Amino acid sequence: MSRSLVNITRDLITARYDVEIWDNPDAIELVDDLIKERFIKENGMQYLYGEMDGEIALFTKQMKRMQQYIKFMKNSQERLKKYVVNMYESTGDLPKSDVFNPVKVSQSSGAVDVIDEMSIPMEYWIETTSLKLDKKSILKDLKAGKEIAGVRLAKKPYVRGIK
Repeated sequence: MSRSLVNITRDLITARYDVEIWDNPDAIELVDDLIKERFIKENGMQYLYGEMDGEIALFTKQMKRMQQYIKFMKNSQERLKKYVVNMYESTGDLPKSDVFNPVKVSQSSGAVDVIDEMSIPMEYWIETTSLKLDKKSILKDLKAGKEIAGVRLAKKPYVRGIK
């Protein structure tokens, strides 16, 4: 049975104490055998370390490929959503909808589309360490029908049923 270096070393330490305490000839022979066994086991350490380095490099390369593939898949999903939106805008038709394909195109509830930031009234700016637009207030007022210089209400289509 193949034993680990840790087990061999633990047995070697115990056998050396037996030699020191009892001066037992069998313990001296056991120490010699354990030293030989440890030497044989240690002899391949650098090779094993190199093998592990090779596997790490291989797995790192595979992880990069997987990350690239994930990016490709996410881009494919976005292209699919854009296709559905474009098809709907162009033809008014959606893909066949059923339990397994619950695709719908809806308008978003709205987002602030800043056209000219400098012409937006000061009431829509919030104070931080630097000046920043309060887009939540702008969106609320735009939805209420208020005209605000420098912005407009943007309603973009999005796809429901496909995450």
